[in-house]
Amino acid sequence: MSDTSTPTLHVLSRDDVHRICSGQSVVDLATAVKEMVENALDAGATQLDVKLTDYGRARIEVSDNGSGITAQNFDTLALKHYTSKISRFEDIASVSSFGFRGEALSSICQLVSSFSVCTRTQQDDLATVLTYDRNGALVSQTKKARPVGTTVVVEQLFQPLPVRLKDFHRNIKKHYAKLLKVLQAYAVSCVNVKLTVSNTTSSSAARQVVLATQGHASVGDNIASVFGIKFFRTMQAVDFNLNESWPAAADRTRQRRQPRSQQSEGTQDDSIAGDAENDDDDDDDDGDDEITDSRERRVTGFVSRVGEGVGRSDNDRQFFFINHRPFDLPRLTKALNDVWRQFEMKQKPACVLDISLPPNEFDVNVTPDKRETFLRQSHRPKMRSPHHYAGHKTESEIRLSLLLATRHSREINTTSSTIGEWSLEALREQRRTFFRQEVEREETRQRQRRRLNSATADADADALAPDHERAVAALQRVLRKDDFTRMTVLGQFNLGFILARLQRDGEGDDLFIIDQHASDEKFTFETLQRTTVLHQQPLVRPLPLELTASEEMVVLDHLAVFARHGFTFEVHKDAPPTRKLRLVSLPFSERTQFGVDDIRELASLIMESPGMATSTGVQLPKLLAMFASRACRRSVMIGTALRPLEMQRIVRNLATLEQPWNCPHGETTRRIVSMAQVSAPQ
Repeated sequence: MSDTSTPTLHVLSRDDVHRICSGQSVVDLATAVKEMVENALDAGATQLDVKLTDYGRARIEVSDNGSGITAQNFDTLALKHYTSKISRFEDIASVSSFGFRGEALSSICQLVSSFSVCTRTQQDDLATVLTYDRNGALVSQTKKARPVGTTVVVEQLFQPLPVRLKDFHRNIKKHYAKLLKVLQAYAVSCVNVKLTVSNTTSSSAARQVVLATQGHASVGDNIASVFGIKFFRTMQAVDFNLNESWPAAADRTRQRRQPRSQQSEGTQDDSIAGDAENDDDDDDDDGDDEITDSRERRVTGFVSRVGEGVGRSDNDRQFFFINHRPFDLPRLTKALNDVWRQFEMKQKPACVLDISLPPNEFDVNVTPDKRETFLRQSHRPKMRSPHHYAGHKTESEIRLSLLLATRHSREINTTSSTIGEWSLEALREQRRTFFRQEVEREETRQRQRRRLNSATADADADALAPDHERAVAALQRVLRKDDFTRMTVLGQFNLGFILARLQRDGEGDDLFIIDQHASDEKFTFETLQRTTVLHQQPLVRPLPLELTASEEMVVLDHLAVFARHGFTFEVHKDAPPTRKLRLVSLPFSERTQFGVDDIRELASLIMESPGMATSTGVQLPKLLAMFASRACRRSVMIGTALRPLEMQRIVRNLATLEQPWNCPHGETTRRIVSMAQVSAPQ
């Protein structure tokens, strides 16, 4: 065979590599603006102004009063991998700035039609306007008057990428809502920073402020500025010391509390920890470890108070930070929601939690947007249960320890030495150790199952083959809605199921076992959806709404959808953002009442599925639950004897339904049995 068909390896040009990597670093509007905001915060800015034109589709401008950019850095400002934050890879372990890779501005240059920077330092008399091309090369310099600080202007984001540009323009409101959620995180966490976000649309030349903080000195004041004082009053402050539940720090804390004579007679856990410390003493960066373990680790912030109606319908106000840097922490999110469900099943808590850790105990260099992280202690070979240090804790502290505990909280004792330095190989070894143990446990369980089943496996082998063939044949059956009209009702079984026969040409007949209650319930449910009219209760006077900017934008864009659900509003276009809407009437149906929380929930559903908002695809969960409850009470119950005409009516009704396969609660409406299986000799 000739080798001419084998492709030849070749190196990509630097320009192609730059274009490919830039598309990975900046994936959406939120990422682009986030990078510019973080650059401003790293420059020490106390005032930040983000101006969008047409929701960021046409123009993005980020201005700050930071230290500015010196002239010696003009040429390299937008070049790839030029940074002042680190000098070598090991510096990542101690970096405290938001940015450090030197990729953001270079990537943005590649993805826009125009990129310019206006900057001035304290030593400059005038500011300098810098213009860069797509490769990050400086094109021109001009002088301009402005205060000390920097302004970055971006036009036509994603203009060089036709596919991404089309998606960006088509879903601009969704990207805009995501951007506001990202900026809210910085607004609540950055104290002593005045942040303003505004938008100017083509239909209105007036600039609309959609997010603003006043440079408060506390996170609590920032929360009140962003979400309103009413929302802030539903939260309570939390402050927990994690040193007692952090393995290395806890060992040293307990040893400091003990006399030296008692330290030498410690438990086996203390001996292991002591050996690990001795191993660390041999490392080159022992000093760093000492500083790391002596630093106080804390969780501070605010969490929703426990109580009916206090939580949220979704997790749109759950913010997690490590050293004031926003992160997505799914395990912590799950733990928080699991604990909350012990007190409130219907809703989710809001929270703003900041975890204070030494910089070298978490890795921020995991994803391009720096939203994911690896915690150094979360994969240690020796781990303790959260109750290990619960001796002197209050109930609330124990509860938070359980909340913060990972899934791997059970005791794992190995003879491996504690990892003393931050290295990629060390992380890999920890991961291999953990997963090897998990694989060994799973293999042991599988062997036990195989031994348990081996006694009957041989005897059943001959019977399994035809059963498997019949199962495959059954899976190949196709049931259409109009088939319900061709079914012949045979009778009722056990006062709960209708037996019906479907004749198929050349394929053999099928026997259907139809749940009489689930089938009639689904017919009643869809009938109620079509025929129920929600009544409107006018309010004595319009009620001002406290919505976020993104929620308000969704309501304004989908007033007809909200009107269909019974919500009507007064719109004050000249009012500031978040205060443009006043509620005029609320929907109700019999004894079911709807409120402001349902407006927020409907807005959240529309944001998640914008394409379904114009149809009947988006409906309030509370409304669907009301229909399901009424349908259940009005339908034929299990235990009711049915006449042939009643059974035939239930079966025929299934053919008229939009979705006849399951009842409103998710239970299937029918089962299929091949008549060949019923008549086959045993």
